[in-house]
Amino acid sequence: MKASRLFLACVLLQAGVPLGAQGDGLVVELQARTDGQQRTASGSSTAGAGGTRPVLTATAGHNVSVQWSIVNQDKTAGLADVTVHCFLTKENAIGQGGAPPLGSDVTYESALVMDFEPQAKSAADFVLQAPEPGNYLLRVETVGALKQHGHEHFAAIDVRVVRAGEKKG
Repeated sequence: MKASRLFLACVLLQAGVPLGAQGDGLVVELQARTDGQQRTASGSSTAGAGGTRPVLTATAGHNVSVQWSIVNQDKTAGLADVTVHCFLTKENAIGQGGAPPLGSDVTYESALVMDFEPQAKSAADFVLQAPEPGNYLLRVETVGALKQHGHEHFAAIDVRVVRAGEKKG
């Protein structure tokens, strides 16, 4: 991570918080806010990947607030040893399919291993600085749910970063 591009203001993690949710499986939510805009993405699974991602336009150097949460809605089954992976990385074009390969130039990346008890939730809330102008993918995903669910889960937002004074349209 490049310290000049990253400003971690606050991280809030919760685990094992029972919820009254109904249904089966993991629900992933991702939200990003900057410059008076807000975009939200709801979880998908890699089994049903596709569709269009929301697009957030940010100004280089401005703060981007990010929140994610993952809820195990199953009332009886837990998931053990699931890695929650969150990253912001450069992509070739807004809306490109899949996630680009992660290399040493990743703008932001974090990962933690969680056990999701029935109806448990994990969440994070942090602020990072929008990097240099370009197209980026902000994504939170599971790694390890495949062995128990048959697929992974994720939510993603495309981030278009522009120079200060540039039209955001």
